[in-house]
Amino acid sequence: MADNTSTANSPAGTPPTTSTATVAIPGTAGTTAIATPGNNNNTINPASVAVPKKPTATLGRPPGSTNEPRNKRKKYVFAKELKQLMFGFGDVPNPANDAVGVLEDMLIEYLTDTCTQAAAVADKRGKVNVEDFKFVLRKDAKKRARVDELLYMNEDIRRAKRIADIPELDSSKGGAKDAPI
Repeated sequence: MADNTSTANSPAGTPPTTSTATVAIPGTAGTTAIATPGNNNNTINPASVAVPKKPTATLGRPPGSTNEPRNKRKKYVFAKELKQLMFGFGDVPNPANDAVGVLEDMLIEYLTDTCTQAAAVADKRGKVNVEDFKFVLRKDAKKRARVDELLYMNEDIRRAKRIADIPELDSSKGGAKDAPI
């Protein structure tokens, strides 16, 4: 957007009119500056640059997400499990806390991004379900297969619990005790 007035046709005794342009500064969303032709070298007056405030909201992410510094959220939430995983994949039995911290940061960032993507898919319904996570992981065959395997195992366990809840035969009365047919 520019507001330009011509100086080429101004009479000799009149002062030239100024030209201003609103310029968007790359890398700073919503920040503009006024460029004035002071010496025709297309510089931007630093005094006119509006510095954006630090955003207070984090795009719908909960506190403790990866947008906040590590010292503001709980440290080493998954440390025990990550140490075991690292050892299982060939690391030393007691890995350095820095390595565990870096891996935990990566894990939390991945989980947050995956949950955010699933929430974006479920935005119209308002509730995130398993199908939303399947949709987010649709291009990663290995992860999608693991999700399907875990869901199958969960259903298998649920069926086994249902079978275990059937009352046993009561031998003293010679019949089934409230057994469903």
